[in-house]
Amino acid sequence: MALCPEIFRQRAIIEGLYGINEIDEQTVTQVLQVMTATLGMTPIAELLIFSPDQVSKLHHGIGGFQAWAESGCSLYTWREQKLFTLELYSCKPFHVDDCILRLQQLLQVKCIEWRDIPFD
Repeated sequence: MALCPEIFRQRAIIEGLYGINEIDEQTVTQVLQVMTATLGMTPIAELLIFSPDQVSKLHHGIGGFQAWAESGCSLYTWREQKLFTLELYSCKPFHVDDCILRLQQLLQVKCIEWRDIPFD
């Protein structure tokens, strides 16, 4: 039994190893804008780009968040490992395959894993 079954919710977590040389602010912006367009979501705030590089000894990379009227999308990267994680949360149904296809094109993904977590 799900809490508040009248509210549709879907989550997806996509992780992979990217093949492009570097993920920078422009790449993060492009990925989040492409996810927004691909899924037909409605941005409700400016894109947030962040990096723990200045304060973390454990994690080096860049990430971002895009808030949507339908919920939001986050991208995290780890520079040394060339790892990325994309987290999607929406109250509107979406197809994870569409996201995976776009990520493979944008990031030249070497390998990828994902979990689609619909709430019934």
